[in-house]
Amino acid sequence: MSEITSSHNNSEFQIIERPEPIVRADAVAHVVFARRDVDTMARFLQDFGFRPLENPSRETRYFRGYGTLPFCVEVIPSSEDDFIGFALVAKDANDLETLAKYDGLQVESCDGPGGGMRVRFTDPDGRRVDLIHGFSPVPALTTRDQLLPVNSPLQARRVNATVRTPVQPSPVFRIGHVVLQSPNFDVTVDWYMRRFGFIPTDVQAVDDGRPALGFFRLDRGAEPADHHSLAVLAGPSKTMLHVSTETLDIDALGQGQQFLRARGWTHFWGIGRHQLGSQVFDYWKDPVGDEWEHYSDGDLMTAEYPTGYHKLRRGGLWEWGDDIPDSMRPPEDIPENAPPEVKALIQALLVPPRPWLR
Repeated sequence: MSEITSSHNNSEFQIIERPEPIVRADAVAHVVFARRDVDTMARFLQDFGFRPLENPSRETRYFRGYGTLPFCVEVIPSSEDDFIGFALVAKDANDLETLAKYDGLQVESCDGPGGGMRVRFTDPDGRRVDLIHGFSPVPALTTRDQLLPVNSPLQARRVNATVRTPVQPSPVFRIGHVVLQSPNFDVTVDWYMRRFGFIPTDVQAVDDGRPALGFFRLDRGAEPADHHSLAVLAGPSKTMLHVSTETLDIDALGQGQQFLRARGWTHFWGIGRHQLGSQVFDYWKDPVGDEWEHYSDGDLMTAEYPTGYHKLRRGGLWEWGDDIPDSMRPPEDIPENAPPEVKALIQALLVPPRPWLR
């Protein structure tokens, strides 16, 4: 039962205008966190599926995935727990110079594993965003080297062979996307589209047609890109909602869930499948309560795929699986002093998602 009401050309939606981009980024590189208890965060990240890197000369910790990026997560010791920001990969070294000149910034050396050069920005909500190029890739780590064949009533692909995957961390290959909440939705999405070439893949709007949740992919031309590498939710405060990581398949995701449960970490939501993006997902809370997602089997789009516009509804956040956790539900009594845009968002999310759910 789909909860998505869609249109590619519908006058009831306010269309997000796409500015001409200065450059077009090519991938998400890594995310950066500040933590008071780095050791506990390190245990979580390893149980989640990252691999630690040796860094004897600094207190900062780095964690890589199973792909070829030099690292995926940077954890900085701090007196506060915070999400600092993330980095994008430039297609060409000239993109750094072009974008630095546009914003009056400098190209400088990267100080993390892999080296390379960067331009460091601050987005409209104060987050750090780096554009990097010229780092040294690392050899991919060995894991199960192919997807498991799947039997169906239409085709027998696995004969005289069983499925016996081990209970172990889900191998994380890379950061898939970052989801942000912003009190400056229009300004924030324009900032990312203009500087880095993000394309709105799907946009969910409140009942008066105003965009409230946008899923943005990178413009890789004729080469496929993830359905979204960035998502932005309109909200009353600046918040990082979750970091998403790609693992191999549903068996890797499921066994990773078993491993994390055995290690005592806090499960949040899943397993299920999203509607917009189609990912099979499983969410966890890290030691300070930030959300991390494992996903597999996500949608890929080329640059010509049209933007879809949809009414925002809670049931449109997932295709199958459990309803969203209680902590994600809006209050049923809308505060009288809430701004109009917040009231509209709450009203949209209060629409019952399925007849059999509360």
